[in-house]
Amino acid sequence: MTQPIAPHLRRLATVLCSALTAATLTLAPLTSLAAPPTPSADDDDAPAVPPAEAPARTTDVTEAKRLFDAGVARYSAADYGAAIDYWLEANTLLPPTAEFSLVKAELIYNVARAQQKWFEIDDDVKHLRQAREILSSYLGDLDSLYDPAQATLEREKLEEQIADLDAKIAAWEEDRRRREAELAERMRPSFDFAADAREAKRNKAMLSAGATLTAFGLAGVGMFSAGVALASSADRQLGDLPLEANIETREQVILRGQGGTALIVVGSISGLIFLSCGVPLVAVAAKAERGRKKRRAEAGVEAAAPLLLPGGGGVGFVGRF
Repeated sequence: MTQPIAPHLRRLATVLCSALTAATLTLAPLTSLAAPPTPSADDDDAPAVPPAEAPARTTDVTEAKRLFDAGVARYSAADYGAAIDYWLEANTLLPPTAEFSLVKAELIYNVARAQQKWFEIDDDVKHLRQAREILSSYLGDLDSLYDPAQATLEREKLEEQIADLDAKIAAWEEDRRRREAELAERMRPSFDFAADAREAKRNKAMLSAGATLTAFGLAGVGMFSAGVALASSADRQLGDLPLEANIETREQVILRGQGGTALIVVGSISGLIFLSCGVPLVAVAAKAERGRKKRRAEAGVEAAAPLLLPGGGGVGFVGRF
């Protein structure tokens, strides 16, 4: 759908046409005045006459008018990037003189307006930021471009547009933060409470089994220690018996020593087996439980925790839904 040409574009076209006419009328006499007499063949010392600048200047203004019109056509077709390129090129062709200062300023103003329209198409916030910079710069030139009354009116309009741009930029940034938060939430894996409960039960069973085996292993270590003590005591007692001691007494001491030896063997074997199974099982269960709690924390889920309140207590639950 073709967009209507904005009023400020029509005004700028009128100003540019007027400037072009004025430049042509003003510069036309300069062409004839600048035309030098043809030097004679005998006048070898005649200085070279520089080319007249007036035709080139008129040509630049004419080309700037053509580029401006081309930019208006692209603006009406919603091709804002091409319109900006045309207007910036036209701006470079216009002479940096007082008579064209207003035209150049309004060309840049049109670039800012095109940037805002461009944002509505691709939602790239850089267009709004560039438009704001252009309008802020244009705001500082108002006093030199307009009479005081007109400058005041233009300043009010520009300040309103800059405030609107600030609001749009803030809204875009807030919307981006919201979208990023939503994306992060969607990418976060959903928490499986059933699997978590099964893992907690498994870890608890592993921990209980490991603790039981470790306890048996420690009992084996105790048995081993008791056997060592019993065997050592029997050995010392047997060595202290006199030669005339009866055989029955010696047999009792020897039996205690053999019992201690049996305790050493059974305790060492059972302690080694049970501890070698129980301790790793406890370590694996503890590591698995830490991993489970870490996943719960990352998912925003925490286990029930006691709450100590004045005059009573309770259980609190924290979770993500």
